[in-house]
Amino acid sequence: MLAGKPVPVAVTEAPGCLLNTEPLPMEDATPTYHGQIQHIIQRSCLPCHRPDGVAPFSLDSYEAVKGRASMLRYVIDEGIMPPWFATEGGPWRNDMSIPDEDKAALKAWIEGGTPKGDPQQAPTPIKFESGWTIGKPDAVFQLPEPVAIKESGVMPYVNVNVPTNFTEDKWVDRIEVIPGDRRAVHHVLVFIRTEETANLNRREQVANQDARDELGGFFGIYVPGNSALVYPDGLAKRIPKGAILRFQLHYTPYGQASKDQTRIGFRFAREVPKSEVHTASVANVRIAIPPGADDHKVEAEIQVPTEVELLSFLPHMHVRAKAAKYELTAGGKTTTLLDVPRYDFNWQLNYVLAEPRTVKAGETLRFTAWYDNSENNPANPDPTKTVRWGSQTFDEMHLGYIEYIIPGEKPGEGGAGIRRGPGARAAATGVEATFRRLDRNSDGVVTESEAGLMWNRIQAADANGDGKLTLEEALKYFGGRRR
Repeated sequence: MLAGKPVPVAVTEAPGCLLNTEPLPMEDATPTYHGQIQHIIQRSCLPCHRPDGVAPFSLDSYEAVKGRASMLRYVIDEGIMPPWFATEGGPWRNDMSIPDEDKAALKAWIEGGTPKGDPQQAPTPIKFESGWTIGKPDAVFQLPEPVAIKESGVMPYVNVNVPTNFTEDKWVDRIEVIPGDRRAVHHVLVFIRTEETANLNRREQVANQDARDELGGFFGIYVPGNSALVYPDGLAKRIPKGAILRFQLHYTPYGQASKDQTRIGFRFAREVPKSEVHTASVANVRIAIPPGADDHKVEAEIQVPTEVELLSFLPHMHVRAKAAKYELTAGGKTTTLLDVPRYDFNWQLNYVLAEPRTVKAGETLRFTAWYDNSENNPANPDPTKTVRWGSQTFDEMHLGYIEYIIPGEKPGEGGAGIRRGPGARAAATGVEATFRRLDRNSDGVVTESEAGLMWNRIQAADANGDGKLTLEEALKYFGGRRR
């Protein structure tokens, strides 16, 4: 054409080779609700966010999740949900934190327009027993009468005894406490009592028994964010024949009169366990947090008198608490067992070890908590007040609960283990004087009828489990020597 001559061939075909185009890999495609997001929600959110669950709304459908997509992204980015605050220790059997890959998938799904996807890719639905996270209980006990919650003000602890009427010992591997009115219930502790000790009148009870109960541990528990105890095969707690459940209930009125009828459910172990689960605390009842202090440190420690295996940790403080830590000192070396740098009163979690942690006799367990009593703490009721131990939310506590087993102990026969009550490094003083005071008939032994409700605190010292505590057993367990 440029030479001014006609083009001999107007069009030339060039078929070439066919190219094989590969589809985009799945990780580069926008996740769908049914394909990936529903699996994450079911695993990480649905145990609470379901009909009859503890959460205020359900996430059991595409519409429900899509409608809260922006909030989901916010609470996950900020580490608010799912609630999990451990940064050291573990690994944990009940770790609720969302893996990074799941966070990325949720973010991509939201940014990609929340596509629904193919229902055929949905996970198999989980069946929940209505109201219970432990499945259908084998036995349920509730307060015999509703407790009236006043509209405002402060309510003292309410203690209610509920008979089990069991005709034989029962072993339970799942326990759950469900309040009737969650808005009013600050906490519930359930203890095991015999008929004799449960019905002692107030004059016969040990002074400040509520605090002693809390220090001694619990059988079942409800605190904000935690209502169930689940043990693996081979571990269980014992309910003796004819035992009575003592409910200790702490209510906080919220501006509306109501009623509460708390209940507790048990699932029985299918056989006698290999090990019996015990509970104790590392605590300091002599706390005094100065006015305005924004990082007040409180410590307590226990020198373990016999080898134990730790199962879990549950720190319990009130609204001025900001952080907590469990440590083990052995052979001059200190190891962090659990670090909670951001303690949240509204989510008091039980941190369950994936494998038990052995603590040998003579090693030291330490529980430390930090408190913010300054005006910068938005939950602080009064930054001008020196805060001491007390049962109400505007008071404080320092309780490092521990669950453990004792290697070689025959289930149901008791034993030594971790000393209950306030932690103290030195051996307890005044053991002999306390023994003489409790031994009312001066026969050289202390029985449950003599000790009253204090038996719950000292029973572990009864090494042979015969129901008769000798002075030698008390000294061996609590420390000290005979004068």
